[in-house]
This record gives sequence, C-alpha cells and structure tokens, in this order.
Amino acid sequence: MNWYCPSATARRRKCPDGFWKEDAIIQALMENYTKILPEIEDAVQVDVEIHVQDVSALNEITADFNVDILYTQLWNDQSLSFANYNACKRNITMESKFITHIWTPNTCIINAKRTIIHASPTDNIMVILYENGTIWVNYRITLRFESYSHNKDEVTLRWMKNAITLMKPVQLPDFDLVCYRTNNETVLYPNGYWDQLQVIFTFKRRYGFYILQAYVPTYLTIIVSWVGFCMEPKALPARTTVGVSSLLALTFQFGNILKNLPRVSYIKAMDVWMLGCITFVFCTIVELAFVCFITRCFDGNLKKKITRKQRQRKKQQIGHSQQLCFSSMSPNPNGICHRTDCLSRTYSLFPSANLMHGRKQKGKLQNNTMEEASIFRKLPSPSVSMQNLSNATHISEIRNFDVDGLFTFKKATYPNRYSGKRSLLTIDIRPETVDKLSLVCFPLAFTLFNLVYWWYYLFNTLEHIGGMTE
Repeated sequence: MNWYCPSATARRRKCPDGFWKEDAIIQALMENYTKILPEIEDAVQVDVEIHVQDVSALNEITADFNVDILYTQLWNDQSLSFANYNACKRNITMESKFITHIWTPNTCIINAKRTIIHASPTDNIMVILYENGTIWVNYRITLRFESYSHNKDEVTLRWMKNAITLMKPVQLPDFDLVCYRTNNETVLYPNGYWDQLQVIFTFKRRYGFYILQAYVPTYLTIIVSWVGFCMEPKALPARTTVGVSSLLALTFQFGNILKNLPRVSYIKAMDVWMLGCITFVFCTIVELAFVCFITRCFDGNLKKKITRKQRQRKKQQIGHSQQLCFSSMSPNPNGICHRTDCLSRTYSLFPSANLMHGRKQKGKLQNNTMEEASIFRKLPSPSVSMQNLSNATHISEIRNFDVDGLFTFKKATYPNRYSGKRSLLTIDIRPETVDKLSLVCFPLAFTLFNLVYWWYYLFNTLEHIGGMTE
C-alpha cells in the first residue's frame, strides 16, 4: 500500500503593534462566554451546505448507503463577536477542539445509522470565527444518518444557495446517480416543531447485470417451452418433460434473483416479469393437458365410428344372404313350400311341415353350430307365415314377400344410464390443430407482453426521472 502525504506550507501574517492578536482575542472572548443558546429575538438561523465527495456501498436490501461529504454549518453568535476589538484579522481559524467550548446547533442527518468524522490523523473539522460572531464549521463525515436536538423556536435550518455540490460524477457498480435535490420541511414532534433539511439522491439501476442474469435466460426458457408444440400429440412423456423442466428452471431463476433484491411489499418490475414468464410456461402445460384430453376423445370417437361401420356392414351382409336364401324357396311334391338356406338346411313355411321336418332332422340339428341355430330362431312365427301364405296363390307371390318383415333381427335392449340425455362431449377438433394454433398464439401473446412491459417500465421511468431533474 502506498501512502501519499501532500506537503503544505502555511504563513502567518505578523500583526502590527497596537493590534489584538488571535490568541488574545480568543482568550478575551472566552472569559465571559457561557455555552448556552445565543441571546436573540428570533431563532438562530443556521445555513447548511453539503459537498458530496463519494457515494459507495449502496445496498437496496438493507436500504442504506455510504456517502462521504463535507458538511458545512454557518450561524451567528453575537457573544463571539470581536468587531469592537482592534484586530489585525477579520476572521480566525481555530483547531477542532475549539468547537467543544462553544454552542453548536447540533445538526445532523435524521435517518443516520452511524456517523463517523474522518480522523487522518486528527479530526477533519474546520472552524472559522468571523468578527461579527459568525461561525463556520466544516466536517468531513461518512454518513449513515442521525437526528438533531433543537426545535424550530431555537434553531432554524435552511439550505444555502448552492447547497449540494459534487466533486466528481458518482458511479456505482449497480447504480448511477441521476439527480439530487434539496427540501426543507417542518416536522411535528411531541416537544414541538423541528426544522428538517432533506437531500434526495436519485439513483438509476444499471440493468446490464439483470439482462444477462435474468432476462436472457428467461427468454430462452420460454422459447424452449414452445418446442412441445412441434411434437406429436401422443408424445406425452417428452412434452411433459419439456414443460415441467421449463417451469422448474424459471422457479429456480426467480429464487436466485430474489436473493439480490429487497424484501418489500410492493410489486417490483422483476416480479412482474418473472411471474409473467411463469404464467406462460404454466399455460403450455395446460395446453398439453387439453391436447391429451381431446386426443383421447378423438380416438374414442374414431373407434366408435369404426365399430358402427362394421356393424352396419354385417347387417347388410346378413340381409343380403337372407334375400338369397329366400329366393331359393320351391314347393315339394306334396304341395308344401320349403326353403333351402345357405347352410343346406330345409325349413317349411307351414307349422306341420316344420314339425315333421324337424323330427327327421333332429339328429342333425344337435350337431349344428350355434350360428345355424341362430338362423333357425330368426324365422318368422307360424301365425305370421300362415297368414302371409294363405293369401298367396302362386309361388311368384310368395317370392315377392317382404323379406325384411319375415326375417327381422331384434337386438337385445338393456337399460342405458345415458338414455334420454344428450351426449356429454362431442369434439370435432383435431389435436394437431390445437398445437398449430398454440404455436402462433403463444409467441404473439408473449410479444405483446414484452411491448407492454418495456413500454411501462422503461419509458415511463425515464419520464419520471426527467420530471425530477427539471
């Protein structure tokens, strides 16, 4: 470590004969001086000035910062006036210990956490006494804010004309000093009214760190969450992995960012951004669930359609076979009409013939299959056959009978718990259509969210800062 000690030269002007020297003046003033509030009709007017040398360690989590300033106070105390002395100098510069022997307004910053006066190696306090009793005290202080003890009736504080000055532009790793302004207020305490001087420093956050650590990763995570829209609807494991991984990544990033931000109750810009991104990823998972649901419904409807078509095809085949079999009916030598079906079985259309024919074929009927037996059961009742055939005088009329009326298949009916109710769900949307629509709508919605977000927090903030600097 290198230490630099600037050299300084001082020259004291010799007082002519007959003039009071500084030490004699101070000794004469302090003989009858009492350290009390100066006698004055109005309150003591104290002028304050601040020269900012440096600002460092700005911490928004603990809401404090360090500022290195030169703090100047200027007030008048007629008890220390030496205008009636024949002094060779109009002002006297004294050591810092002199301040402990005179009355001071005891002014300081009300919200200080800790105040330190520089001592390198002695206290950096400058005290100047003017011949009219005006005292100029200058401190070099590293502030973290405090309070003062005299009310408005005793001490009145005011800023000088150029109250705040900067030695150099203040630049911090995370913030830039945009502007500063002063204010003078009167605060009511239980013991009375106090004058309060305020200096407000406005800092603008440098967003380069947050763009690289927060915004760019979230942009990439959002884009990755849209990859699931390009996958097949039935690729459920892959799409679920993409959505859940994106949601967990955003949650982890949000937790790391919150560690560097203060815990406040109001909504910050970063909160709006992260919650908005998490909402978009969550919506992709909801879209996945909806696609899986309509995929299942679509497959179910497709299976029902296929089953219905198969049943209709079977009915058509059975009806066609019945017509072919009925067309083969012919009378036997006894004048009784018989029918030979496709299974080479012969049935009579009259009850007596059926009975006799059934006795002859009893042994063969036991060896028939269930399909043959079902065809036998599907024949019309004897009464219907006799009634229809009694009116037939020729075999051609018999062949023109209503086949559907004779060979009618009745499906067994069972109680349906949905009978009398409308179908609960009929979906005609294909899953691929939903994915294509989402692939267009999600980027558009995210773009709109970005436009609104950056317009509000960027341009409005700049306008607000511009209004403060004016």
